[in-house]
Amino acid sequence: MIDQSKIGQSFPPFSIAVERGKVRELALALGDDNPIYHSQEAAQAAGYAEVSLSPTFPTVLTFWGNTHMMENMVSIGIDVKRILHGEEEFEYLAPIAPGDTLTGVMTLVDATTKKGQGGTSMDIFTLEMNYTSQHGVPTLRVREVVIVRS
Repeated sequence: MIDQSKIGQSFPPFSIAVERGKVRELALALGDDNPIYHSQEAAQAAGYAEVSLSPTFPTVLTFWGNTHMMENMVSIGIDVKRILHGEEEFEYLAPIAPGDTLTGVMTLVDATTKKGQGGTSMDIFTLEMNYTSQHGVPTLRVREVVIVRS
């Protein structure tokens, strides 16, 4: 049973430095050999000031920066042993580059229960992480849908 009073609850902020090595590690893990993710010189030749972040780099920010994410999810009633990743979307609001330090705040923005066939149900939670730069500029919005199987 979802506790609707938890919708709108935000958690303490967390910070993470954007590191060139993490940008490269993700590109390697994805098998993306585009040089703008690996070399500052190649990124500059392509018109970037610094190595570029791959489009899905915010996943690194969430999992490496939000070290209390699982306990925060438990506190709003999410059984983390039963979760499935539903979807994720990234909205870049300003440029992000290695050397930046981002501060994120996670908020539960929606929670619903869907009935399935055979009487099963799924709780669907939408979490939003809003990031600002070290200069206080809104930089990134991440929305993540988590499905909890019954």
